[in-house]
Amino acid sequence: MMFTTAAAAFLALSASTAEAFAPSSSTTTNNVRSAQQPLQMSYLDSLAGAQPLSFTATSSSPPSTFGELLSGDDMNDLCAFNAASLDIQSTISSNGGITAAQIQDSIRKANEVVSIIRQNFPGAMGSSEMLERVKRVLDIYNADNILLTQSVCPDEINHEHGDITDLFIENIGGGKVFHLGGLAGVPFTGKTGFGAYSAHVADGGHAFVLQAPHIGMSDDLELGKYSREGQDHAGSACGAAVGAMCHCMAGNPMPDLATATADWQMNFLIQEIGKRMPALNACAEGNEKQAELARQTHQIGKDMLEQCLSTDFGDADSMLFVMTGIQINMPFEFEDYFQPLSFEVRKKDGSVVDLYQEAFGSW
Repeated sequence: MMFTTAAAAFLALSASTAEAFAPSSSTTTNNVRSAQQPLQMSYLDSLAGAQPLSFTATSSSPPSTFGELLSGDDMNDLCAFNAASLDIQSTISSNGGITAAQIQDSIRKANEVVSIIRQNFPGAMGSSEMLERVKRVLDIYNADNILLTQSVCPDEINHEHGDITDLFIENIGGGKVFHLGGLAGVPFTGKTGFGAYSAHVADGGHAFVLQAPHIGMSDDLELGKYSREGQDHAGSACGAAVGAMCHCMAGNPMPDLATATADWQMNFLIQEIGKRMPALNACAEGNEKQAELARQTHQIGKDMLEQCLSTDFGDADSMLFVMTGIQINMPFEFEDYFQPLSFEVRKKDGSVVDLYQEAFGSW
């Protein structure tokens, strides 16, 4: 999380004007107050070849505070703050300056992204916050010898630096992970896969399962799509889930799983999505339907996972932690979000403790 850098960016800009900013000349005019002297912005110092910038107002209007510059665009989401800050930093680094309108646009854009996420995925939060909350619960249970397994779609955008998958591997799994998942995050390795994984848990150790489908948000703020680096158009994400729904919406015949062995995972998804088309057809086209598709895909994966889980590993004190949700591939400078939908611990005596409220509270 880039909080220090982001905070420095916003603090440096707090001496801004209500009009616009531009790189100043080596001299200052009489109508520019001392606040318009060169600003030593420490967050730029780390940029290769960057020099401290100075700003002057393009009119004689007195400068306002940055808070006044927001013009009512309040922000209460730390990930949105970081994303807007990094966007502002990038603009200054590229152009040598930034206008008030550009600052406001960065803030508006970040707020709009968060608004869409909150509307469609209540309780979703940044991957860094997810890690902090889960770690606090694990510490309460003194669960520090964990073998991690993940049932997450193999799409590369789910496994980038800073994603929840990456953070959990490094901070919960000790750098190790056993992969259960296939297309759409469904645990296609099945009982055999989970049995192999759980057999690797150390004596006295614990198991942690993360299961999640994913959904992208494009630069045009469309759910179910993602703007991939190096491509001039957004593509489907999750492509398998969207493809399965499109197959069903087109009225195509259901595949025969007994014979469709070359693409069994996709054909399984088509069959399962087909059973859920009444719920999907009841949704409006666009973001609402794509969000519902992610929820239905989550349930498909969770149902299969439930058939695979077992506490037959480790010793009498070993515990099984299970967390499921929806991974959200975010646009722009956002870190990826995650909507937790279930979190529990299962013990050898058969008891199950719901950890959701303890970890995530209510929303």
